[in-house]
Amino acid sequence: MNTLLEIREVSRRFTVKKGLFGKDYFYALKRVTLNLRRGEILGVVGESGSGKTTLGRIILRLDRPTEGSVLLEGRDVFRMGKEYTRRVSVVFQDPRGSLNPRMRVLEIVEEPLLVHGVEKRRAVAESALERVQLERSLWNRKPDDLSGGQRQRVAIARAVALRPELVVADEPTASLDVSVQREILKLFLSLREEGIAFLFITHDIRIVERIADRVAVIYGGTLMELGRKEEVLQNPLHPYTRFLLSNVPVRHPKMRREESFAEVEYEIPQEGCPFAPRCAEALQECFRNVRRVELNGRVLSCNLY
Repeated sequence: MNTLLEIREVSRRFTVKKGLFGKDYFYALKRVTLNLRRGEILGVVGESGSGKTTLGRIILRLDRPTEGSVLLEGRDVFRMGKEYTRRVSVVFQDPRGSLNPRMRVLEIVEEPLLVHGVEKRRAVAESALERVQLERSLWNRKPDDLSGGQRQRVAIARAVALRPELVVADEPTASLDVSVQREILKLFLSLREEGIAFLFITHDIRIVERIADRVAVIYGGTLMELGRKEEVLQNPLHPYTRFLLSNVPVRHPKMRREESFAEVEYEIPQEGCPFAPRCAEALQECFRNVRRVELNGRVLSCNLY
C-alpha cells in the first residue's frame, strides 16, 4: 500500500507553572515517527495520558507540533488550505458532544457538504446515512432522540460524507455498550473496503485486535512499538506492550500472561525511556536515553534490543 500520511519526528512540548514564578515543561509527544498507508487501519493504543489524543489533534491540525512535520502525500499539512479538511476527517469519542442538538440528522450530515460547496447535498447526505446503515425513519430526528450507537452512526456519516482519504477516530466506541461496539467496529471495517484509511485511537487492545492492520503502542509521548497486529499482539517485544497485554481481561485466570513489573510510585521522566520506572528489565542506560531500533520491519524504542 502507498503511504498516505507521514509523521516525522513530531514532538509536542507544553509549558507548565512551577512554584510561584518558575516554569517547567513536559512532552505530550516526543520524536514520534510513523506513517499511515492508504486503506489501512492503524490502531494507536496506550494508557490514558500517553499522548494518543495529542497525536490525533496534531494530525487534524487542532494543535501544532513543537518540532517535526506532518505530511499528506509529501505536502506539509499546515500549509494546506480547506482541501485538507475534505481529505481528512474525524470521529470523536462522544457523539452527544460532537453533534449539534438543535439540528436534525440530515442537516448535521449536510453541514460539511455546505462548507465545501458540494452540489446535490441532500442526495450525498442520504447516501452517507445509507452507508452507515442508519434507519431512514431517524433521518429527521434530532440527536437527543437517538441512542448512543445511532448518534455515533450519524457522526461517522458526517465524517465520510465528503469521501475522505483518512478518518481519525478518537476512542469512537469508548462510550458505547459492548454489543453496540461490535456493530460500530463492523461499520468501520466496511468503510475501509471503500478505500478509507483510519487512525483508530483507543486504550483497549481488544478493539485493536478486532480491527487494526498495524498497531502503534504509545506511552509517555514515545512510540514504544510499531508493527503488524499479529506480530505485536502475539509476540510483543517491548516490556510496555507486554504490560498492556498482561492487563487485558481474560476469560479464565489460567489464560492470564505471567509478567512481572515493578510496583513503585513514579513520574514519567523527561529523559530516557518513559516506562523505565515501571519496567523490571530496565537498564541504567534506560534512565538517560533510549534507542530506536528496527527489527524485521518492527519499530521499537527500547535499549534491550
